Amino acid sequence: MLIFVYGTLKSGEPNYNLMQDETSGMCIPRGVAYTKQKYPLVVASRYNVPYLLDKPGIGHNVQGELYEVDDAQLERLDRLENHPKFYIRKDVVVTRNKDDTSSGENIAAQAYFLVNFRPHLLELSMLESYKDMIDGKKYSKHKDRDVQAPLWWYEIHTDYEKEI
Repeated sequence: MLIFVYGTLKSGEPNYNLMQDETSGMCIPRGVAYTKQKYPLVVASRYNVPYLLDKPGIGHNVQGELYEVDDAQLERLDRLENHPKFYIRKDVVVTRNKDDTSSGENIAAQAYFLVNFRPHLLELSMLESYKDMIDGKKYSKHKDRDVQAPLWWYEIHTDYEKEI
């Protein structure tokens, strides 16, 4: 299966080591790609997390990376992304050529989307490509977070009330 990563799992980003850990399953890099449709990619919450919002047609043709993964690696990524409770892994069509997103090669992949998000996230700056330390805001890894999930989940997720 092909996974399109757009945030902290990209090469050089804070969670990239998870893509390189051969003990957790197969993960073969397949290159840079861009979403065929525009999506809002934002950095939000007190932990400066990148979110690909499930709102096609708004934002940019997001730049990310494709990886071929096996079931073991996919299960590990699902746990990291808390799929399907937090992010939802969904089909996405990507292309290799940023300048030809309208008619270029269609590549079927999956990506982790934030589906049930608070509307104010659409008012944030939308990125074409994620890089840690944007505007001086550094991503906080899970192990470095000092608060339980529901407290920060509320900042971005509409299903918070269901979790209390």
